[in-house]
Amino acid sequence: GRDHIFIFSDQGLNFFPEWRDWIPNSMFLLTEALTPACGPQCFNPWKDVVLPGHTDYFRYRRMISFNRPTEERHLLFNFHGRYPGLCHLYRDNVVRGRIIEVFHGKPGVSVGGFTDDYFERMGLSHFCLVPMGTSSWTNHLYEAFFAGCIPVILSDGFEVPFTDVIDWPSLSIKWPMRDVSMDLYRHLMATPFEELRRMKALVDAHACWFDYHQLL
Repeated sequence: GRDHIFIFSDQGLNFFPEWRDWIPNSMFLLTEALTPACGPQCFNPWKDVVLPGHTDYFRYRRMISFNRPTEERHLLFNFHGRYPGLCHLYRDNVVRGRIIEVFHGKPGVSVGGFTDDYFERMGLSHFCLVPMGTSSWTNHLYEAFFAGCIPVILSDGFEVPFTDVIDWPSLSIKWPMRDVSMDLYRHLMATPFEELRRMKALVDAHACWFDYHQLL
């Protein structure tokens, strides 16, 4: 099987546990390096590759249309999505629960469940929080690029793609999951405006790496 390549979507290896018997030496293209209930054994960096998740065309076009310049953004950060209390699959997701608990109602912040103007809020935010989902990865990361929103990764096990060509520390922030607190708020608040502008420009310049619609 070493001359074969297999693509697995979100937690796909768990739906085909026989891969260990039939294709253990094949190359895997995956959206995550740490699959729940499988762990590090499901990803071998010497042969496997992490690929970005797919954003559907409607969401992609909407996010791009609301991508505003740094000067027109008045929200510090946002997060809208599933969290404990809203979806049973996330009942043990501590980091998303902490986001709602700590930041709800804070000045310049928009956090909560789903909202009809989600894309507009992303386009008005300097930063987009990217907490882990049901596993270490989440499509919130790639959506942030289309919205021109600097990603703040809150997932310790998130293996980002294309590390050989993207200087991730220059255009994103990785913050410890255990420290979802006002320290994060103050850290982001202290970012100089020129740094916001610089990082946002890099986010825009690298969005093409996650764009599955370029050839349409």
